[in-house]
Amino acid sequence: MFTLLLDSSKKVVLQKIAFFLILGLLTACNAEQHPPYAYITNQLSDDLSVIDTTTQQVIHTITMGNRPVGITLNKSGSKAFISNSEGQDITVLDTTTMEVIAHIATPSGPVGIATNDDGSKVYVADWYQHKISVVDPEREKVIATIQVGNSPAGLIVDDQAKRLYVANRDDNTVMFIDTDSQKITHSINVGTAPFGLALSPDGNTLYSVNVQSNDVSVIDTQKAKVTHTIKVGEWPYCAVVSPDGNHLYVTNQDDSTVSIIDTKNPSIIGTVDVGDSPEGIDITPDGKFVYVANWGDGSISIINTNNYKVEKTIETGKGSRAFGQFISR
Repeated sequence: MFTLLLDSSKKVVLQKIAFFLILGLLTACNAEQHPPYAYITNQLSDDLSVIDTTTQQVIHTITMGNRPVGITLNKSGSKAFISNSEGQDITVLDTTTMEVIAHIATPSGPVGIATNDDGSKVYVADWYQHKISVVDPEREKVIATIQVGNSPAGLIVDDQAKRLYVANRDDNTVMFIDTDSQKITHSINVGTAPFGLALSPDGNTLYSVNVQSNDVSVIDTQKAKVTHTIKVGEWPYCAVVSPDGNHLYVTNQDDSTVSIIDTKNPSIIGTVDVGDSPEGIDITPDGKFVYVANWGDGSISIINTNNYKVEKTIETGKGSRAFGQFISR
């Protein structure tokens, strides 16, 4: 009898294991089939527009903190982190449930924001105190600060190189920070008023978008030096590199355009008219569509990269900013 009961118990356990394995596989499959979403911070309406990039429609509008600006996502896309420039905090969004799960206090002036791949550390640029706050989202607190240059703006984390890149607008520099030691390893002079940053897929090239000199500095990250300077439109703000690394797209605020740059032979190969005062920019994982956040008219322009034309314009919220990585991968 004892043996029979033991065998029966083992059978039940095995059945439970099999059930959860199948459930896990189904969940993984569903996650893979989930379309990329674009998360657009609307600074003047204090909310976030969520766009399904497959249907190209807004599917959610979610209340954020006070004046949301920056946005970043962990690699799996399960969490979004939003900086609230006048709220002195960041919002953590669970993108599975589309629910805000935390507001984490930061020092004054959070603008630029970036995270490592697993989302265990979030880096927030403090515009006024000239430092980077390192946030542990699980503990919901700032665990370290790194003093940098004046008015830090754009941030990018390269997990493989164990580096954080920081654009210091009022110092005209881009800094390399070792994420293990949290020490500055290089400070590179770029154009005037660097703001947005973009990194090539292989991590070998960093692009600094320089607002007041109307150009982009091309930085070799292995040599830590500027190799090219590319003139773009008026008052450039942000940039993104295509998944194949062949093109760089730059928003130009004052002439409401996007410059298209050939990265192999660094030069402009095209210009696209978009909405009023474009700021944030990102690209879908397949490289087929570039999303541009237009501050002036609260919209998103979607550029088809096959013909470099605006395929659709989507109304979002007031003051669409989307500063950072806002499309899930």
